[in-house]
Amino acid sequence: MTRQRVHRILAASLLALGGLQPVTMASGNSESDAHAGLMSWSFGYHDTAVSVAIWYPSSTPARAIPAGPFSLHAASNGEWLPASGHADQYPLLIISHGTGGSSIAHHRIAESLAIAGYLVAAIEHPGDNYQDRSLVANKQYFDERPRQLQALMAALASDPALGARIDPSRVGAIGHSAGGYSVAALLGANPDRDALIAHCAEQNDDPSCGYADPSVGVTTPTDMPFQLPPEADSAVGHPTLTIQSAALLAPLGSVVSASSRISAEIDVLIMDAEQDAILPSQYHADRIHKSAPHAHRTTAKGAGHFSFISPVVAAWAESLGEVAEDPTGFDRDQFNTHVSQTLQAWFDSTLKHTANR
Repeated sequence: MTRQRVHRILAASLLALGGLQPVTMASGNSESDAHAGLMSWSFGYHDTAVSVAIWYPSSTPARAIPAGPFSLHAASNGEWLPASGHADQYPLLIISHGTGGSSIAHHRIAESLAIAGYLVAAIEHPGDNYQDRSLVANKQYFDERPRQLQALMAALASDPALGARIDPSRVGAIGHSAGGYSVAALLGANPDRDALIAHCAEQNDDPSCGYADPSVGVTTPTDMPFQLPPEADSAVGHPTLTIQSAALLAPLGSVVSASSRISAEIDVLIMDAEQDAILPSQYHADRIHKSAPHAHRTTAKGAGHFSFISPVVAAWAESLGEVAEDPTGFDRDQFNTHVSQTLQAWFDSTLKHTANR
């Protein structure tokens, strides 16, 4: 039995437990001395400075940080905790949010993983975020989103301070919704726009087919939308990093070509939501799973599409509408804790021995 197969069995066993307990932290730090540090960072991309939230293990006690609809719990610019082993380098996880999201939309997951010893970099996708959705209806959308993740990894690797802290042999990615597609595209899931058009013409029960319509709010509410060159250069700079393990949460998949194949050398977790009213699994998660038949697949019982987003402050719930809504009786706070533990178990098992494969 291959080491890779052993890793998958271990991860599947952990996930099957349902109520996971915290497992050994990737960096070797103890829970008592680790907090989530948080810093703002950016990198240049075309004519835009792309915002990135960086979480990391810190010795500075965390505190509540009000941030619009979210309440973060981190040490702003806190002291870094040394990573044990691997030349004092941390395993890296990048996070790609869904359509109209933000770099802090999954802060609960990021904070938990930082405490567990990971350096977590969450991008705010230019042209597809809570302030500017002008790119969503652009014909380059499905190429551009993963290209932005490539640019993020290249910028992280080349940054003098952050690059030195990253272990290039332990790199993972998390994507939710359109972010799930974006990560999958980096792994080999190619877009097929013609098939998507045909799908939307044939199916009247896939809500995602309406998201290219400006009437649902994909245009920018600001006067300064992201300006993507007519023919964007696919080159994003070097050096870059390679993803060895990924977690796709309620991923967008209807655009993925039937011929796409994700290498079996890449560990993939697909977690769909049982009550997803935005991206029904039969059109999305199932489609991506066909491109990665080796992936571990699990369904979040009772969860809705937006349940993977961090809990929303009550005062913002009405203004955020469906983003703040969950199926009746569903506890998003508890669910985010469960997902964080699940992802920690997944990446601890799949990245721990990556360099030895």
